[in-house]
Amino acid sequence: MSYDRSEQLSEELSRVETGASELQHQEFTRAVVGENSDEGSSAERAAAKEEDAENEPEMPAVRLRRTESKLSRVVTGFFSDRMHTERRTLLGKFLLNHLLLGMLIMAVFSLYWGAMYKRSSHLHKVKVLAVIQDDGGDGGSAGGVATAIPQLLESVPGTWHVYNTSSFQQRYGVAGGEIDAKIHKLVHDEKYWMSLNVKPNATNALLDSVRRASAPAFNSSQYFEAFYESGRDPTNMKSTILPLMLQLEALHQNYHASVYLPAVLQNASQTMAQAARNVAQAGRMVYGQVDSRPFSDYVLLGPLQVGLIYCILLTFFQLALFGPIHGQMGQKLKPSHMLLYRYTIAFVNYFFLSLFFCLVSLAFQVDYTKTFGRGGFMVAWMTSWLLMAAVGGANENMITMVMSVAPQFLGFWMIFWVVLNISPSFYPMDLTNNFYRYGYMTPIYNGVMMFRVIFLDLYRGNLGRNYGILCAWVVVNMALFPFVMKFFIHQKKKEVMRAAAARNAS
Repeated sequence: MSYDRSEQLSEELSRVETGASELQHQEFTRAVVGENSDEGSSAERAAAKEEDAENEPEMPAVRLRRTESKLSRVVTGFFSDRMHTERRTLLGKFLLNHLLLGMLIMAVFSLYWGAMYKRSSHLHKVKVLAVIQDDGGDGGSAGGVATAIPQLLESVPGTWHVYNTSSFQQRYGVAGGEIDAKIHKLVHDEKYWMSLNVKPNATNALLDSVRRASAPAFNSSQYFEAFYESGRDPTNMKSTILPLMLQLEALHQNYHASVYLPAVLQNASQTMAQAARNVAQAGRMVYGQVDSRPFSDYVLLGPLQVGLIYCILLTFFQLALFGPIHGQMGQKLKPSHMLLYRYTIAFVNYFFLSLFFCLVSLAFQVDYTKTFGRGGFMVAWMTSWLLMAAVGGANENMITMVMSVAPQFLGFWMIFWVVLNISPSFYPMDLTNNFYRYGYMTPIYNGVMMFRVIFLDLYRGNLGRNYGILCAWVVVNMALFPFVMKFFIHQKKKEVMRAAAARNAS
């Protein structure tokens, strides 16, 4: 009987050495200890325990080496029967993900495309000022050189506000010598996109040039002034709005050469031969263009447009970089101290990020002194800091919410937040659908308006509103952050409880 037992134990040891599982080996060891405790003496049991204790540190390494050599991962082909469940899961995820991406593209990208859709249908919202100070002189039946302008404007898009000298003085309460300055101020104050100013005595100058050889040649650009500021919208003024004035100029040139000037020359036919040299010049009708705030440095498109998209992304990157340390701090700090820590570290990060952002423009010799002199750089820096705090606070709140519910949709939020901000900011409100007026409250739109003032010396009257809206964003984001953190902690506790329940059930 003893011989049979010894033979059986030898066979069990042989199976363990040839690759039996760790669980079988442990059960076998317990069986051996149990057998010996029944048949052997107490001294033998003590010796066996000491021997087991001496061998125990080496056994895990031996078992691990045997497991690695025998229990290798089984791989198979994609179309194997073993992959049936995985293929179904992949197909379901593929269809769901592409459905969500398609919805994102159609909904969010349409927001940006829509800002450029049928721009010509919104030209009626572009307000243009036309002041005709010329009273027609002694043009007789032919009338004044600018008499036909109101009729020609019926064929030009836009909303044209036409005044003569008396009506303009009555409307704006200015004297005759102040009309030119008032026209420029109205355009600079963004009451109108541009203006056409027909100076006094334009008709008399034309008639005089074709009647007297000694008279100076008529130069229409001295009497017809088209005034605008291309800096108000560097990418759209000359491409979309100024062409309205050029269209009027082309219509006026055609009328002047084919209708008005022949009538004038017919009345002056007796003296025309003496002034023949001036006649050809009189046939030209060209408006003199005055760009009060020209846009010539295309480096400014960086801080005025695409660079502001980077501001949004930078606020996301700083949160991602500091995420691990935020997690460590959250495990040790009290809630009130954690909130104070998050507020402080965020504003300090935005402080330095905005500095680096402004230094890039300075490195490329962007002029910061055009509006605020030597303090222009500091104004731009503090404006960038406030802008990053506004967009960054919204980013922190929403990213925290998304991470606690569905982290895989984090990219959806970033695309939506960028497009929501830039769609109404890079194109004039007057050339877009009224829907895009929501842009007046977005951080990036107000940032664009402020930077245009800083870099191009535009109208400053809206700066108070712009800064106020950014401050409101900062305050609201700070007020919402404690509730967002509370929601985040609640979600994480639920995840921990679900994981513990799953472990207990298994």
